[in-house]
Amino acid sequence: MDDERFEELAAMNALGMLENDEKRALDGAVARDKEVRSLTLELEQVTAELAYLVQPVEPPANMKKRIRAKMRAKGVKGAGVSRGVIIGGTGWALAASFALASVWLWQQRASMTQQLAAASRAIAPVNNPATPVVDDGKARTLEEELKKRRDEFEAQKQALAKEIETLNKRETEAKAQNARLTAEVAALKEQEQQSQLQIATLESKVWEYRRSEMLVVWDQKRSQGVVMLDKMPKVDSDKDYQLWVVDPSKPNPVSAGVVTVDAKGSVKTIFKPVEAVSGEAKFALSIEKKGGVPKSEGQLLMVGP
Repeated sequence: MDDERFEELAAMNALGMLENDEKRALDGAVARDKEVRSLTLELEQVTAELAYLVQPVEPPANMKKRIRAKMRAKGVKGAGVSRGVIIGGTGWALAASFALASVWLWQQRASMTQQLAAASRAIAPVNNPATPVVDDGKARTLEEELKKRRDEFEAQKQALAKEIETLNKRETEAKAQNARLTAEVAALKEQEQQSQLQIATLESKVWEYRRSEMLVVWDQKRSQGVVMLDKMPKVDSDKDYQLWVVDPSKPNPVSAGVVTVDAKGSVKTIFKPVEAVSGEAKFALSIEKKGGVPKSEGQLLMVGP
């Protein structure tokens, strides 16, 4: 759509004559094009000011009959006149007319501003009480309107300043949070580099323990780990579960202590072998005598990498 068509739509919009499709087309152009947006706002303002200045005129009583008679004489059907006939091809002309009207209005504003200043001086308090005060109703109305506009502007400026302050505060908080997260990530990376973690999941081939679950997280550098058991059957009162760490360099598994589960058969606890373990470790779980044994004697329930 060319510039002339957009100017025509802007002029029609100022007169309130746009339909849905044309209104959407103009709204899209206003959002994209700064010049179209400025023209649209200027035409709307000029239209409003022209409407404010126009004095209402009562049409002649026989105006309606004369229009209908003229339409019948020319063979025109219907009671309305096509909007396309009135507006089509007049975008530039109408825009130019509004521009001229805008210039005239600015001149009138300047004149009214001078009148307002003179009226303000006339109604201002003076030292000589005998001097009469001129009360110009028109100047007073303009002064009140200017004060109202000034108050609205101050309110908007304060609201904008408050919003800017809030945005600045949020930006500061976001930067601080980003710095904290960056530090945490760096710390985690350093911890990951310093520690050698090994995660092993163990399953049982014993039928009674087919649903049981065992997870071991092993920190080789610290020679300690965390074991998690779930869905473990309850053992006899004179028995305990015992965890073992299998070191390839040692002839026998190294005891990592007794593991006691709760009523639901679950536990999460830290363990540490009784002897140092080197190399890649493997893990096992068995049922031993109450309190555990230094060397495995009971049934191995779970063995894993």
